[in-house]
Amino acid sequence: MSGALLGGPSAGPLIGPEETLQGIGGAVAAIPLTHPRNRRWWIAFAGAVALLGVFGFTLGYLLYAGPGVWANNNAVVWALDIASYDWWIGVASGSLLVSAVLLLLGAEWRGAVNRIAETLALLATASAGLYPIIHLGRPWFFFWNLPYPNTYDLWPQFRSPLLWDAIDIVAFLVICVSLWFIGMLPDLATLRDRAFVEAMRQSDAKDRTRKLALLRAQIYGIVASGWRGSAAHWQIWVQAYRTVALLGVLLVVSVQTGASVMLAGSLMPGWHSTLLPVSFLVNAVYSGVGVTAAIVVLIRVVYGLDSLVTARHLDVLGRLLLCLGCASAYCYAAEYFDTFLNGDAQARAVLVRRMTGDHALVSWTAILGLVLPAQVLWSARARTTPLAIAMVGLLVAAGAYADHVMVLVVTLTQDFLPSSRLPYGPDPWGIATFAGSIGLFLTLLLLFLRYLPAVSIIESRRLALARAPGTAAAAREAASRATLRPEENPGPAPLWGVSATFASHADLAAALQAVSGISPDQVHLDGHGPVPMPRTLRALGLEGRSILPYALAGALLGGAGFYAMCIYATAYDYVFLIGGRPRLSWPSFVVPSISFAMMTGCIAIHLALLVLNRLPRLNHPAFNIPGFLRASDDRFFLSAEARSDRFDAARFERRLTSLPVEAGRPLEIRRIPR
Repeated sequence: MSGALLGGPSAGPLIGPEETLQGIGGAVAAIPLTHPRNRRWWIAFAGAVALLGVFGFTLGYLLYAGPGVWANNNAVVWALDIASYDWWIGVASGSLLVSAVLLLLGAEWRGAVNRIAETLALLATASAGLYPIIHLGRPWFFFWNLPYPNTYDLWPQFRSPLLWDAIDIVAFLVICVSLWFIGMLPDLATLRDRAFVEAMRQSDAKDRTRKLALLRAQIYGIVASGWRGSAAHWQIWVQAYRTVALLGVLLVVSVQTGASVMLAGSLMPGWHSTLLPVSFLVNAVYSGVGVTAAIVVLIRVVYGLDSLVTARHLDVLGRLLLCLGCASAYCYAAEYFDTFLNGDAQARAVLVRRMTGDHALVSWTAILGLVLPAQVLWSARARTTPLAIAMVGLLVAAGAYADHVMVLVVTLTQDFLPSSRLPYGPDPWGIATFAGSIGLFLTLLLLFLRYLPAVSIIESRRLALARAPGTAAAAREAASRATLRPEENPGPAPLWGVSATFASHADLAAALQAVSGISPDQVHLDGHGPVPMPRTLRALGLEGRSILPYALAGALLGGAGFYAMCIYATAYDYVFLIGGRPRLSWPSFVVPSISFAMMTGCIAIHLALLVLNRLPRLNHPAFNIPGFLRASDDRFFLSAEARSDRFDAARFERRLTSLPVEAGRPLEIRRIPR
């Protein structure tokens, strides 16, 4: 898939040919550390905060007057509130699915897209999560949806789709936070080290400026959790990142198809198409890619990251939008063709009302927004034009919102009973609530762009090592200029160990292989670097470690436990028969149990990542290695921690210095006091 999307060489390179590991880190880290385009950011932030103020005012009035201000009625009980919730969840699902699938497929160009996609998934989930709460009318009792011991011995209704939504949104939020944080963890270490260097540089500056610089370095240091680029860290990190991505894919499919199952389980006409789950999933991914593409273009233009977000990336995003646009067009065509050919009279009437009824404008906006804009991307020139990509992405997002309104409102305004046919028109308060949720989203997005790396540093570095000749050339030049420093006597302080510095991953791997025969009782070997180092794992004896058992155990125990709780509560402890449903409605428990299993599996992975790597550990002897801050930049380090008095540091150093220059000789060797 990734190869097909990349297209031919005419689209240009994926990364600037002269990009280096240090240059990539500097270009991306400069945005949160130096705040370029500061005035533009404040102007945008003021507009976002103004919309957020509208959201706060609207919620205040909503709590005073009740959800009826949204113009809901007995027929259209779901109006803009649920349409907005579905749209935000769709954007989150699409963004999460794009990042996760690209990661699982190993698409090397994902570095310019995945960080934005993961951030959008998290922020869209946060915006969506507010709607079920404020929709309750008394949101301060939202915890009544959760199964917890209470004085009335009541259980939530596990057969209700409303409870499914509560479980889905919590699971979605947990997975989005975990994927976002795990992916950013090495980049936070880069920001920590660069912020510390900047704080040291300002040692002679004014007291207030230096204190702010130190505070920034301390905050980045805390959130980086003591990450030091160890080979053991990288091994578990890669596994955890990919496994959480897999859980995210499964959750997205479950949530989007589960939403269509909720509609199909009713008697309402127009909701019984077997294509509805596919249509929901396609349009969700489509809207997520559209919003992601628009934000990626905005960041590229505003911060001048043309060498990292190249025309080739725009071409790939354009191809994705075009493929999804064609898939959406097929879903619409198949639905209309099948309904008019084989559907009943009520289903055909729903489609006619969509095209000619009171809400025809919404329906045509959905069809035209999702089908037509992407067709301009058949042009290779349009696919590499930032404005065209951004406009198509925004039109797709608008069309997806209109689609949710169309699917819900047009059906609900006229069902089988003439007495239930009540007109509906959008209310200003419903529109203001949605506009305010956009303000919340934009406010959080702008804060992210100001204080965190907008482009994945680690993924861009991996791409540079594979595609940019300047990266390898810089490493070779550093190695040719380097001369070994004389051994230093740490003095009376006890010896912690020996460190060696290398210009490349290959040199570090060769050196580790040369010294790997030393008994583990004498020394503990480790490697540190700015990118994953798979070639060091065999020499370090780390090949057998896996995080998958923890993920599987967490998912199975969580899913089985939740399923058993549903059965116990509904069939035995709190029997509440409604709608002629059987006492043991086991199919109703499958959807929330799957979501809960994905959430507990993700929590198990996150805990395993920290526990197996013994994180957080904010102070480690390796940080005392001179120049170790470059382990998050462009250098690779070997650390040999002495575990007994039998460790011969001089012999260890001689073995390293005897290696050939082209195969493992270090740039520098140091003895590190304890």
